[in-house]
Amino acid sequence: MLKTGAVLLSLLSPTLALAEGRSVEIDGGQVSTPVGLTVQVKSVTLGEDATTVRVLASFDSHQTNFINMNDDENAFLAWGDGADQKLHLRQITDNKWMRISNGQTMEGDLVFPGKIPTGTERLTLVFNPGKTGEDTSAPGVTLPLDLAP
Repeated sequence: MLKTGAVLLSLLSPTLALAEGRSVEIDGGQVSTPVGLTVQVKSVTLGEDATTVRVLASFDSHQTNFINMNDDENAFLAWGDGADQKLHLRQITDNKWMRISNGQTMEGDLVFPGKIPTGTERLTLVFNPGKTGEDTSAPGVTLPLDLAP
C-alpha cells in the first residue's frame, strides 16, 4: 500500500508491443542514496523485443523538494562494460525526467527496448550515470540485479 500523497504511475509505454518473456523476481534489488531516494526493483521481464523492469521509487529528503531520476543522460540497463552492451530507457511520455517530489512514491514498469542476450545472469540498472548519490537534483544510482535462479 502506498503512503498518503504517493503517486502511482503506469510507466509502461503503450506504443511498444512486448513479446511474452521470462520474468525474474528480484531478491535484494534495492539501494538508497544519501539525498533520500530509495529505488527497489521488484522484477525483470526479459522479452524478445524489450526488457521490462518493475520499479518502486520513494523520495524523502530534508535537502531538496524534488529530484530527477532520468536527467541529462538516459537511464540504462547494462550486462557488460561495452557501449553496445546496454539498453536505454524508453522515455516516459508525461514524465521524461522521472521527476519525483519529496514525500512521493512512484511505481511502474520501465521499458528498455531491445533484447538482453540469452544466458545473461546479471544486469546493472543505472540512473543519472556519472553523478553521485549526493547530487540534490539528479542523484546517481547503480543497482546490480541478479537474474540467476
